[in-house]
Amino acid sequence: MAELGVPRINVVSLEPDLPRTFDEFAALAELAAQRNIGTVVEPVPGLTIGDVATALAARDYVGRRDFRLLIDTMHLVRSGSGPAELATIDAEHIGYAQLNDTTLQPRIDNYMEEAMFERMVPGEGELPLNEILSALPEDTIIEIEVPRRSLALAGVGPIERLRPCVEAARRLMAEIQAGNLNAAGDERT
Repeated sequence: MAELGVPRINVVSLEPDLPRTFDEFAALAELAAQRNIGTVVEPVPGLTIGDVATALAARDYVGRRDFRLLIDTMHLVRSGSGPAELATIDAEHIGYAQLNDTTLQPRIDNYMEEAMFERMVPGEGELPLNEILSALPEDTIIEIEVPRRSLALAGVGPIERLRPCVEAARRLMAEIQAGNLNAAGDERT
């Protein structure tokens, strides 16, 4: 990864022992930092680091500025958190965010199946995306993570699968920026 020049790596844990997970994250973050690579931990419901509180505990344990949180909109809401909790996290603790949408209740019996293969275009589900994005620090890097395997298996090409996601993300960001500009104007009056 260092030879490829990646700026950060994303980690999750399948290790059921939380203290061991924290120790392994600390070792990995140290190795990554030696190669000028940051580390982000992604809280995923059902995994060892399943929510924001546990991810923040991991961050505190690791104790490195370059060990930060990845905020995935689906995982954030499905783990029981939302914009209010997100707004309480120090900006320096958030590495980046993954934008996607889904329903509030699972659409597929297997959470990981839905998470890895069947997310929804931003704005087509039930997540409070405007509020989540507005709660993120302004300089947060946002990527789109919307795997749509069923469409791929139906023969829909990658550009046709991706285009609606990019267009939707642009609309959301424009709405948020317009809202911020209106709010700034309201404060001056």
